[in-house]
Amino acid sequence: MAAVRSAASAASRVSREEAVARMPPLAHREVMLAVAGEAEARLGARLLPSEVPADVAWFGNAAGDAVGSVDVRRGAPGSSAWFHRELPGGGGGAIDITALIVNLNGATDAPHLVMEFIQGGPASLIVLLDLLPRVDLPLHPSYIHRYYAATALDARARRRVAGLVPQSRPYVSPSLLVRSLWSPAAVVADVQCGEGPGGAAALDGIVRGELAATAMDVLGVWLEHCAGGGGGEMEAAERERMVARDRKVAAAELEVNLAANLPRMFDAGVADRVVAEIRKAFMGS
Repeated sequence: MAAVRSAASAASRVSREEAVARMPPLAHREVMLAVAGEAEARLGARLLPSEVPADVAWFGNAAGDAVGSVDVRRGAPGSSAWFHRELPGGGGGAIDITALIVNLNGATDAPHLVMEFIQGGPASLIVLLDLLPRVDLPLHPSYIHRYYAATALDARARRRVAGLVPQSRPYVSPSLLVRSLWSPAAVVADVQCGEGPGGAAALDGIVRGELAATAMDVLGVWLEHCAGGGGGEMEAAERERMVARDRKVAAAELEVNLAANLPRMFDAGVADRVVAEIRKAFMGS
């Protein structure tokens, strides 16, 4: 797959680490940086250098209360996104979104890697950690066994967080479509540590402890059982259907998660530019 072309020079491009350093420090951003770094180290030469334009690697709105960064590495392809928006009212509130997505191509039917943290307050965090299935699971029971049962992912991820983080409860997305895409082993949790003075410290400890360990474990399962190639046997027609499904899912997620929400955080021109770059990475258009 060809690398994204960009007119920005290497000197003017903001690195992922530099962009994140400009945002308020949060434990979940540090965890995601570590996960992304480990993924890149393991995938190595399979990933091309990031060539996103400078105005997508770092951007903000005219009011100065929202900033963001998107990094795309072709080859897998992989994408990481970081958004920070101060909430109106002057109370110091903010919403921070961090996401890491690594999509595999049609050479394998192995699941994609999806991780997302959404922090809407100092003591609350929504967590998504999943190996996103690329087939309709009831029609492919062997797929469930290969990637979710045989890897013990449910015990290592969803049940682990539910059992070891008493402050967590299942998170229910308002989007029926989004809910239908997750695997049965997905960690989809709403962690609430209370509004008292110790809530922020409690969340920080959970993120750096159990959530960090679980995220690294999910990454390890994906690297070992999915990113290495192989996968199930597929006829050419079946492979074409899977790739077409991938594109439909990517288009739906783009519309639901980014195209609908970024204009609420950033000026229309900025939002359109960022969405276009992500669309180019995952859909080739």
